[in-house]
Amino acid sequence: MKCLVIGGGVIGASIAWHAAERGLGDVILLERDRLGSGTTWHSAGNITWKPLSLHDDAVLYGLDVIDRLERMGRQTTGWLKTGRLFIAESQEMLRYFETLDAAAKERGVVARWLTPDEAAALHPLLNARAASGIWLNTLSGRSNPADLTAAYARAARDAGARIVESAKVRRIVVRSGRIAGVETADGLIEADAVVVAAGLWSRPLLETAGVAVAQWPTEHFYVIASVSPPLKRETPSFVCPDALIYGREEVGGFLWGCFDENAKTIDPRDLPDPFSFTLLPPNWDKIAPYFASACRLFPALEPAPIRRFINGPETFTPDGLPLIGGIPEVGGLFVASAMNSAGVTWSAMAGEIIASLLASKPSRFATARFDPVRFGAQAGDTKWLKQEISAIVSQSYRSPSR
Repeated sequence: MKCLVIGGGVIGASIAWHAAERGLGDVILLERDRLGSGTTWHSAGNITWKPLSLHDDAVLYGLDVIDRLERMGRQTTGWLKTGRLFIAESQEMLRYFETLDAAAKERGVVARWLTPDEAAALHPLLNARAASGIWLNTLSGRSNPADLTAAYARAARDAGARIVESAKVRRIVVRSGRIAGVETADGLIEADAVVVAAGLWSRPLLETAGVAVAQWPTEHFYVIASVSPPLKRETPSFVCPDALIYGREEVGGFLWGCFDENAKTIDPRDLPDPFSFTLLPPNWDKIAPYFASACRLFPALEPAPIRRFINGPETFTPDGLPLIGGIPEVGGLFVASAMNSAGVTWSAMAGEIIASLLASKPSRFATARFDPVRFGAQAGDTKWLKQEISAIVSQSYRSPSR
């Protein structure tokens, strides 16, 4: 079997490794520019275990994969375990965190409620008394997205996969209802299977095969502030779903961002070409409403100068779940896209699912909920799609399933 993986971000690199490791024939990854140059490079890289269907087995498997990649000794993933502070402002969120705490104890995961003084000792910039409650989940940390992608790619090469950069795919070629290959600037590359893992470019690319998938990108942003005193690397990250904000340490500074309401959608066709290691202009008006919430919890942010504003596109779906699976209308065509800003977290899971499909073997994960054609004809309704995705960015972040 000859399998082409389109897209050299963290998802495509994971798929290439998983497929090559299983010995699934000739595995070739095609990247339009350089590995990780699309949206992977600006990811915050957070990975947090939660006793939820999307963050339990998938995260435990992902952490096991990171450990395996590190033990190979060929390329670091940048993994750093820090723990995460779950900050509740409302009583409803407090009760929800209590259910997480009970489940963590049942699973043997070290987690506990913190007093204000304990929380402040762990994060010296936190005004802990502004919160209704703070829960510490120790099974959390971050990887460096570029390093993780490179580690997947190195392992894929070692397993026999080929990785070709500067190989832009123009269209997917289908004959008699089956994949025939892809067309690049250098001509046709024949294949038995094609996996589209091209992030925000997946939808336009799939349209060349007559397939519409329900994904659309939005602006997604965070800032890095210079704070005093500088934060230590091991400072726990935080999440405050009530305020739609999150954050962590970044080279001594304070990275914080939001999952904003009425997120601004963008059309990938309107982006400059090439769009490589490129950002969108800062959107100060959109982040401003969340600044007050961030300052309430972390007063040191108010006078802190902004070191950098990162506004990069991220691709979402109407229900907040990724698109991972096969396309029934086209034999040999598979999709792993629209990770809803959780590509690093779900990269290992996506790789395992696609490799299992390619091998015609059952996956270790429940996959029906990720069916890339689950939205049916609505996937072709761009007006509906933009409306739903503009809303889901904040809705899914507040949701217990997130």
